[in-house]
Amino acid sequence: MWKKSKVTDQTATGQGAGIKKRSKVPGVMITQFIEVLPEGKSTPDFLRKPIALTIQEGKLAIFKANVCGDPKPEVTWGRAKGDMSDTETFQKKYDEATGEYTLEIHRVSGEEADTYKCYAINEYGKAICTAALNVIEVGFKKKKAMEQLEDIGSVDPAEFRKLLRKRKGVDKEEAVKEPGEIDERFWEIIMSADRKDYERICAEFGVKDFRVMLKKLSEKKKERQEEQAKYIETINNLKHIDIKGVGIASFEFDLELKDLASRIFLYKDGVMIPYSDEEEMKHSLKTVGKKLIFSVRDLKAEDAGLYQVDVEEVNLFSTDFKIPTVDFIVKIQEVKAKEREDAMFECVLSQPWPRIKWMGKNATLEEGEKYTITVSEDKLIHRLLIKDCSQLDKGIYSAAAGIKTCSAWLIVEADSDPASHGKKKTRKTTQAGGTGLDLGKLAQEQQEKLAKERQEQIDAANKARAEEERLAREALLAPPPPDTGDGDSGEGGDSGEGKDTGDGKNNSKSGSNKSKDGGKSVGKSVGEMKDSEKEGDDKKNKKSTDDSDKGKGTSNYDFDPNANGEGDRDSKGRKRHPGSLIPDTVSDAEKERDDKYKKSTDVSDKGKGASNNDIDPNGEGDGDSKGRKGHTGPLIPDTVIDPNVKSGTGETEEYIDAAGMHSVRTRQGPLLKDTVIDPNGQSGTGETEEYTDASGKHSERTRQGPLLKDTVIDPNAQSGTGETEQYTDVSGKRSERTRQGPLLKDTVIDPGVQFVSGLSNVHALIGQPAELMCKLSNDNCEGTWYRNSKKLTADDGHIMSRDGANHKLVINRCQEEDSGKYRFEADGRKTEAMLNVEDPPRFDPDDLSAFSQPVIVKVGNSTTFKLPFVGREPMKIQWYRKGEELLDDNTTKIEKSFTQSRLLLSKCQRKDTGEIKIKLKNEHGTMEAISRLIVLDKPTAPQGPVEVLESTASCIHIKWRAPKDDGGCPVINYNLERQQVGRNTWKKLGDIPGVPEYKDNDVEHGRKYCYRIRVVTEEGVSEMMETDDLTAGTLAFPSSPAPPKVASAFNNCINLTWSTPTDTGESRILGYNLEKRKKGSNLWSPVNPTDEPIQEKKRAVTDVVAGNEYEFRVYAINVSGLSEPSSPSEFIFAKDPKNPPGKVEDLKVADTSYTALSLSWNKPTEEVGVQDEAKGYFIEVRQAECIDWTRCNVTPIILTTFTVKSLKAMAMYWIRVIAINDGGEGVPQDLDNYILAMPPPVRPCFTDNKMKSFMVVRAGNSVRILLNFEASPWPEVTWLKDDVPLLKRVNISNSESSSQLLITSSERSDSGIYTIVVKNLVGQESFSVEVRVTDDPKPPGPVELEENVPGTVTVIWEPSPDEKRDDHLHYSVSKRDSTKGSWSTVADRLFNNKFTACNIMPGREYHFRVYAKNDMGMSAPSESPTWGSERRKDTFVVNMPAYKTCDLRTAPAFLVPLRQHTAPKGYECYMSCAIKGNPKPRVTWYRNNISLNTNTNYLITNICGVCSLLILRVTPKDWGEYNIQIESALGRAESSTKLTVRE
Repeated sequence: MWKKSKVTDQTATGQGAGIKKRSKVPGVMITQFIEVLPEGKSTPDFLRKPIALTIQEGKLAIFKANVCGDPKPEVTWGRAKGDMSDTETFQKKYDEATGEYTLEIHRVSGEEADTYKCYAINEYGKAICTAALNVIEVGFKKKKAMEQLEDIGSVDPAEFRKLLRKRKGVDKEEAVKEPGEIDERFWEIIMSADRKDYERICAEFGVKDFRVMLKKLSEKKKERQEEQAKYIETINNLKHIDIKGVGIASFEFDLELKDLASRIFLYKDGVMIPYSDEEEMKHSLKTVGKKLIFSVRDLKAEDAGLYQVDVEEVNLFSTDFKIPTVDFIVKIQEVKAKEREDAMFECVLSQPWPRIKWMGKNATLEEGEKYTITVSEDKLIHRLLIKDCSQLDKGIYSAAAGIKTCSAWLIVEADSDPASHGKKKTRKTTQAGGTGLDLGKLAQEQQEKLAKERQEQIDAANKARAEEERLAREALLAPPPPDTGDGDSGEGGDSGEGKDTGDGKNNSKSGSNKSKDGGKSVGKSVGEMKDSEKEGDDKKNKKSTDDSDKGKGTSNYDFDPNANGEGDRDSKGRKRHPGSLIPDTVSDAEKERDDKYKKSTDVSDKGKGASNNDIDPNGEGDGDSKGRKGHTGPLIPDTVIDPNVKSGTGETEEYIDAAGMHSVRTRQGPLLKDTVIDPNGQSGTGETEEYTDASGKHSERTRQGPLLKDTVIDPNAQSGTGETEQYTDVSGKRSERTRQGPLLKDTVIDPGVQFVSGLSNVHALIGQPAELMCKLSNDNCEGTWYRNSKKLTADDGHIMSRDGANHKLVINRCQEEDSGKYRFEADGRKTEAMLNVEDPPRFDPDDLSAFSQPVIVKVGNSTTFKLPFVGREPMKIQWYRKGEELLDDNTTKIEKSFTQSRLLLSKCQRKDTGEIKIKLKNEHGTMEAISRLIVLDKPTAPQGPVEVLESTASCIHIKWRAPKDDGGCPVINYNLERQQVGRNTWKKLGDIPGVPEYKDNDVEHGRKYCYRIRVVTEEGVSEMMETDDLTAGTLAFPSSPAPPKVASAFNNCINLTWSTPTDTGESRILGYNLEKRKKGSNLWSPVNPTDEPIQEKKRAVTDVVAGNEYEFRVYAINVSGLSEPSSPSEFIFAKDPKNPPGKVEDLKVADTSYTALSLSWNKPTEEVGVQDEAKGYFIEVRQAECIDWTRCNVTPIILTTFTVKSLKAMAMYWIRVIAINDGGEGVPQDLDNYILAMPPPVRPCFTDNKMKSFMVVRAGNSVRILLNFEASPWPEVTWLKDDVPLLKRVNISNSESSSQLLITSSERSDSGIYTIVVKNLVGQESFSVEVRVTDDPKPPGPVELEENVPGTVTVIWEPSPDEKRDDHLHYSVSKRDSTKGSWSTVADRLFNNKFTACNIMPGREYHFRVYAKNDMGMSAPSESPTWGSERRKDTFVVNMPAYKTCDLRTAPAFLVPLRQHTAPKGYECYMSCAIKGNPKPRVTWYRNNISLNTNTNYLITNICGVCSLLILRVTPKDWGEYNIQIESALGRAESSTKLTVRE
């Protein structure tokens, strides 16, 4: 129901009349309090006013406003009706950063539907605007329901039935559905469903008669199509609602409306819901051409229901949305994997689910080479395997099941080995990820939990059913209410033989029975029943009725599960038996429902009662017309003595069971004799009753024996023996009889055996055991196993066992023939599952162990890898070496057979060393085996450079590096030779152990030596490495160390560190000397004694004075001596370290753009002993989709402002600022929200002060419309011509702040109104320019002259050919008479083809000319014939001298040539020159000898001899030489220039 508010007076109270002003924002009223405003002051105004809202009840409503004015206005809120004092419902807020005022209304209801006002007031004026809030009320209203109940309670009981009849026709929701009637919701769903879904929908709603359903469906579809034809042209491509992404569901269809103004409504479960075209709303509509896409966001359980789309009042489409109740027990966890490693995500669901949706970085993932998606057999465990991870794979991955989602990060760690960068790495066989939990155990526990819940639901249902039966029995055993004898009780007065008047009143002599609750008796009179039939009140209870003429009672052997014991008497006034009847034996065929069943009634003219052996859900009329007791349970087989019937066996009758279902049952034995004990000694023998035999014939039968004794099940343990009841015997005499025995006990029908857990599909390997197991609800039930519909026995090699309710089938060694569908049947129920016997590739463990051993071979030799296997054919066999697949070539040969494969490698080289892998694959799986090939060869030479550890007058100590490749064998020795420089011989020094180091003590001071070094292994000797010349005993001092660095400082100690010098002087460093100097002093003092060098590269200097500032330097010492001192360190105070600073304060964004943003903040506060003063700041930035922070400044900045640059436009960024001092970095301070890289929002507006709205262009010339604007964010620019999209021949160039329309060669058809629409998130602006493309008009047709009135001449001419296509074309008429030599205009702007000239003098000759004019110019004249006659005069003869003809033709030439141009990139460039020539020369422009006349990127004009070329936006490609050539029949000329583009 829509509850709309009414807009009331918009004038604020409390303000007097003033000067009314107009606001730029529509709907805002401004009142100025004074006549003249002071300079710089202004009245309040709204930059953004609140907008009207239509919102669903219970949601949050938000009104927002932005105001301006000087001084700053005060903003208040109000409403037209009611107050806003409830602070919990109405919350007013103000955001200083954006200047936005907000009114929030929480949990809106119908009472908040109103017109809300926003006031902005300062001392110079006020501004007022209004916004309406409409509330959609949803669901059942308790208050209204209580009012309706009060109305019903106030109605007189006698009029209650009439009230029910009226409500029945009005309230469809309360109408009772007939048995077999189909729910209207069913038709709404199936009319929009696909044919393949018909069976599922029918099963859901219990529809079984497909033929009738399809016929009625065809009729309903035809009716709907006729209704839809009023509003729509076509509707197709219907796609039902489905969950598309995380928390989003949508449905769509293609729709073409006859009237675009037709309204579209969206309903959910019959209640209209609002929607918007904004995708951020809960319900949204997106239109793409003819396609309509409805979306529901932020899905919740209450979003399930029937969604319908209507156009006006006609239904178009219905779709049923069901949300599964599934959740994640174990969610996916964060995974850290290394490059080329596999990563695994896994989760466990609460309910079996066939397949969940996996998403990575907002994209749906599908099964393929990159991803493997697996589901466990119980459909509870779901896994995603990401193969061969790389840096591109890292990000957020999510799993979605229904409306539930979970997500986690995949972090891919880069390879730490710098040598492998840029090289293809070998894929790792390891796998990262996994929850670390036993998911199989969790899934099994969840499966057991679900089975337990199902069993609890069954037990609870059985318990509830038993409790209902117990309560029903207790109610039946309750004593009947006393007989008051009130005969006018309205709806319960009932007598045995009284005559019914039809209005519910009973005129019986013996009175009537009245029920406890005010005359509401179970047994009803026949007349009243007939009234109820006419009024349709018997749809719930179809009772047998008797003719109202005789007033005989009715008898229904019905069971009432809701019986309360009220009015429990039959139509003769006798008490009914409270026990239940013995159940009948009913065949399987008789259990089927009869949808067309109608309960039979017997209307007898003779007043005989009708007997129905039915179970009445309402328990009414439980007595027969013969005075016998009404049974309340299943019938006892009767004995029928009749000539035409044999013992009553095989008779059928219709009945209603306890569930309210119509069924047919067959009597399986004779009727038992009844025993009647009464004072007259009559036993009931000879009583007659009507029945229907097996053939459907109505007959009578006579009871031949006494009634059986009843067994009374009483909570008080009384068997009911000795109870008396009244009855009427065969002669019609009223008597009493006494119960002689207890009532029989009820027999409960067992629902049978059910499956607690069924069979599940099993996958087994060939030769391995397989097991199928299920569980029944009964421990003592046997079952039968089948395979492919063939019964299995123990002789088939299967082990079938039973452990209580668990039944198990075990196959010890599965073979291919064991595959198939297995079925287990027990007590008519069955469960099925598939056994798939797979034969994947497999290796023998011994063969695999032998294959895994490394193979060692010498270089140049051959080797073989062989591995047997088993598996189903066809088999794909692949061999790999170091991750690359091997193919047959000169050195590689691959042999394949059905049982094994062999790889032969010949002429092996050292580079062939590495991993050898065989990969087998068939339809059942993949198997790999890995070995290793080692090729032995001679080692490579030792690696340099040689390091001189010591060089003195007596020794040379050198060190080198081991060989890069040892050839597969360890190094045994190094062989050395030495040569003294200047000699030709080499001295063998011999072999040394495998340590790459040698000290030569046999040297002479000052001599130079050279060494040769070779590597010796078992495979041979390597090539030699020769060293440089080394001098023995030469002084080689080390270089200066780097300046010392301060590790920490305290009042009494300063800790320093330094590094080794880059040049050690060809000897090792013996130690270091350290010196210090106090600031302001020139004296360096040693820290350590000079004869005790510091051995380590660090020192704690304790000889310092607290508060002084020191600097330090260090010397390196080798065998030659001291090095030069290092550069001094930075000055450092000897004082205790500082505490890191705190967080910066008031961090905010000062300004933003598409590529940068400006920050400002305040220094952190100082707290003694907690946080000290900040010395600088670091700024860090992080994109929203990244997890790593990037530091914007390398060194700390001192200022409290900073501009972050090089941002991506429209990207989201997180910003934080870190303060730093000598104590370290403080805690980062983050912005509260992410920042968009975009300028502040600006509504589009045009910046040109003088924009032309009309322009005329000559046909063939170019049309250029350039408009400048400002807008933020970047707007969407659209050009329209006469409100339709532009043609492709029109070029549009857009930039950040301008847009240009260019038509290079215009035509007349280009005339029209061109509109530019600039739109962004803030708003839109448009501007229109009328363009008229025309040309010089053609002259009018022949001119005729007529004289209709003396003294006047009517000039008539044929219209110009351009008149039809140029609505601005008009005519001008000129006149010349014989007395004057000049032409004068006598008429202008004529839009017809006739003109009458006055003052025509006789005796003169007149000539007329007619011109056609338009916006471009004037045509050539069309001259009229001569009008009138001129008076003859004497001939005047003038002798003109002969003149020489002047030739005005000139050759083409340049008056002003082209000049040099240098233009900045992105700016315009304008070239021009002046030419002359007669006839007019033809002009051609060239760039680098390429013609530009047809290039649309250049605007070329030639006006009155001035030739120009315009380049709109200069780019580097425009750089070059430009040439203009002019040519005519008299010659040719050219001029050239160069254009330089400046960056």
